[in-house]
Amino acid sequence: MPRTSAQLPKASSHQNLTLSDWLIVYSYVDSHPDVPQADIVQHFGSLPTGALVFTQSTLSQKLRPDRPKMETCVNDNPTALSSKKPRNVVRPDVECALYLWFLHMENKGEIVTGPMLQEKRSRFEAEFQVPEKERLTGEGWLHSFCKTYNIREVRRHGEAGSVDLAAVETEHQRCQKILSKFAPRDRFNFDETALFP
Repeated sequence: MPRTSAQLPKASSHQNLTLSDWLIVYSYVDSHPDVPQADIVQHFGSLPTGALVFTQSTLSQKLRPDRPKMETCVNDNPTALSSKKPRNVVRPDVECALYLWFLHMENKGEIVTGPMLQEKRSRFEAEFQVPEKERLTGEGWLHSFCKTYNIREVRRHGEAGSVDLAAVETEHQRCQKILSKFAPRDRFNFDETALFP
């Protein structure tokens, strides 16, 4: 169920509504075309199940220039229903591939970090032949991407958190080179080294 900005009736100040809330307002406007905007504001402000508080000027703005943009955002990304403003996604193909990769890694039980998402995005941008000027550099996009898809970074603590992953990868490659010189029957596989052969 998407998040909502609904409040108890008689709330004093307006709030920014979620995209899901605005879709409810649009549906009401479409089914009541002759109702003035002031009455629509009053109707939603007095709902007993949870008021949606906004002004008439906000409604006017959201109906005309903003509505197509908001509906397109929701159609392209249903998980955006809980957000309060549409995200501008320049390359939905790259974003979709990145999210599918994240789900794949999560299903395997792997922990995905911010730097991993950044690296994978740059690889997808290269594979999809995104022009250099359109590629996202830095980590500015990362927060909104994680928020949109409800991704939380898990940090390892204790012994697991003390491991230098770059050193593990380097050692893994070094061991593979050494072991490649021997036949499989001549390799030793003793406790906790199964990773390296």
